[in-house]
Amino acid sequence: MLADERAFQALIDTVQGALVLVTPADGKIFAANQLAAILLGIPRADLIGQPFFSHLADPGDEASLMTRLAQQGMLYNEELILKAKGGHQFNAQLSLREVDFLRPVLAISFSDRSETVMMGRLLESERQVCERVLKLAKELKHEPRITDADDYLSGVLGMPALLSGLAHEVGRANRYGHSLSALLISIEGIPSFNHELDNDTAGYIRRMTGSLCMQSARDCDLIARREDGCLLLVLPYTPMQGATRAARRLIASLSLQQFQVAGENRSAAACVGLSSLRKGESSHKHLLSRLDLALTRSRAQGINTLARQP
Repeated sequence: MLADERAFQALIDTVQGALVLVTPADGKIFAANQLAAILLGIPRADLIGQPFFSHLADPGDEASLMTRLAQQGMLYNEELILKAKGGHQFNAQLSLREVDFLRPVLAISFSDRSETVMMGRLLESERQVCERVLKLAKELKHEPRITDADDYLSGVLGMPALLSGLAHEVGRANRYGHSLSALLISIEGIPSFNHELDNDTAGYIRRMTGSLCMQSARDCDLIARREDGCLLLVLPYTPMQGATRAARRLIASLSLQQFQVAGENRSAAACVGLSSLRKGESSHKHLLSRLDLALTRSRAQGINTLARQP
């Protein structure tokens, strides 16, 4: 190290950033501050004499940097990847300039941008989540979430909200490889809600069936009532075997309920169709079609039965 370079060593020790001085001919470090040694994972005494460009993760970056330095005279805030001792790599921001002391010297400063990059990714993820939440909120605002006041009391969703949630669960099932099943439940032996039942009885039956399904459901399950009165229960993370057990428990609970029609006591009865998402299915349409087929088979078998359509 020449006299003027020794004087410069005292200066670079105070720089808030990693700084090394390199001989252009061989690319070897002859001066460095403590932060440079820390980031490269090498004691400063051992760092002296090492080729700086060997710490570039991509060896091709050296030729690119030197070519552009010759053209521009200075490179500022170049983003690239450096590797420390032991192979650890980190995102770096590097500036490079040739300085004339008693001999030409490359002054290279760099900083670790890993934390900044990670924070940027987190902020981008947060932005995407906020956008999805706002989009979903707008959809739910314009589409009625609850189709009936009695369903509102029991917490049952409207079909638009369920279908939106079901599409999300189908995507997640395909992405992570977990099971997804569904039940289609029809309350049998009940006259039309709109014609032969009085409002109080119809409301009670709606609340009763909705509440029983909600009591049987987990926090991750989705429940909605279709226009034809059937209840659709979506069971994420549940294979066909688990859905079958859930259907049997639900049928048993419903069969214990009684109500009056025109002064006559009646027991509730149900038919249940089951199906699961098949491997490779990216849409819920086929699943819903199989549920209708399964419910038709269940009705053909009689009340308080279930039918599976794998």
